[in-house]
Amino acid sequence: MNSLRNKLMAILAALALALPFVRSAPAQQPSAADDKEAKEAVEAGQAVLSGAGRFPWYDRGKDDVRRLNAVPRGAADSKNRDSSWTKQPGTATTGSRWQFPGFGPLLQGVGLTVLIILLAVIAVLIAKAFLKDEVSDHVIHRRVIEGSRDVDRVEALPFAVRKPTGDFLAEARRLYEAGDYSEAIIYLFSYELVELDRQHLIRLTKGKTNRQYLRELRAKPTLRSILETTVVRFEDAFFGRKTLTRERFEQAWQRLDDFHAELHRLERAAA
Repeated sequence: MNSLRNKLMAILAALALALPFVRSAPAQQPSAADDKEAKEAVEAGQAVLSGAGRFPWYDRGKDDVRRLNAVPRGAADSKNRDSSWTKQPGTATTGSRWQFPGFGPLLQGVGLTVLIILLAVIAVLIAKAFLKDEVSDHVIHRRVIEGSRDVDRVEALPFAVRKPTGDFLAEARRLYEAGDYSEAIIYLFSYELVELDRQHLIRLTKGKTNRQYLRELRAKPTLRSILETTVVRFEDAFFGRKTLTRERFEQAWQRLDDFHAELHRLERAAA
């Protein structure tokens, strides 16, 4: 029943669309049978169109075809252009609250900055490692040279001295604390001569006398006075075979700070 009704409605719709063309066609002299047939068809079509069905293209009041205002396709598309169903998977919709304008370039800039900083830190660490190795090698090399020079200095002392277990100053302090002042003055004098030679203030040479070393310090009166105090006590104990008292030894020992201070001052002045 519904199928038949649908077919009838389709036929009537086609007839209705053809009405304007039929009316505008040139007038002919229809026969009586044709006129009757046409009238019956029109009446049947009107009866169907006036029924319960709704036909937006038919105007019942005017018994004529109604003009339909179809919406252009572009307008409909623009209306749904921002619809989420038209988006490709993984893309954000326009106006989404998770979208931050300019945030992408900002992240790229931050990432580039962090990368540059990391590369700079790595470069500094590598440079420090190389410099550390170079400085370490230089220090070792310098210590080897200084060690060999110290041996030469000891051999160039104007007297024979037993090689200490540590350096000359440590040995002088050990003997001083042990109360052996005559031996302590020998190592104190040896220490002062070696330090003066290391600073190129005198030149230790085998065969030189103590007076010659003092003359080499004429331009350095403070150092000359300190060394002379030690020389006098050394000669009494070493050559004169005298027992040095604590009081006389300390007169030379107490000037040790002045000796270091003057060496440091001259080293800074030369630098």
